Amino acid sequence: MYELPCNGDLLIESERIALTQVGVMEVGNNKGEVAKYLASVGLSEGYPYCAAGVYWSFREASKKLNLSNSTIPIKRTAVANAVLNDAINRGKRVDKPIARHDLLVWKSKSSWKGHIERVIETKSKGIVKTIAFNVKLKQREGVGIKMRYLSHPLGKLLLRGVVKFEVIDDY
Repeated sequence: MYELPCNGDLLIESERIALTQVGVMEVGNNKGEVAKYLASVGLSEGYPYCAAGVYWSFREASKKLNLSNSTIPIKRTAVANAVLNDAINRGKRVDKPIARHDLLVWKSKSSWKGHIERVIETKSKGIVKTIAFNVKLKQREGVGIKMRYLSHPLGKLLLRGVVKFEVIDDY
């Protein structure tokens, strides 16, 4: 687990904004309204957007709160594992329980590919509720709420790490 500094208001507002996206669905393959997440990290339609959606919610919150983009705590990227790699390089290693706002990062054993989701609620026995961008929802893909078991793989992906946030109000 690696912890990055974050403005407390930004953390709360970015979660609120992410939650407003629940129900947004793709048109085709990573196209349609989800393109705004990719645009926030400089990409066009068609790319995976789980990390871009997380970044987008922080960026929109920083705009709403009149904060500079430099207050966004995570790397501007569409690659889930790049978010964790950046936290490893810039953050401090911590040993704390999984909590609201944490970012869970999964990775395929033999690939750089992965997935990221934001914890919105912790349950008992290693279960968390997350907001997830670029996930299967019934027969389509989009943005939704998921229940995750931390000790179980996510398909073929294993939980690689957690990005936590240290609230610093004047950050």
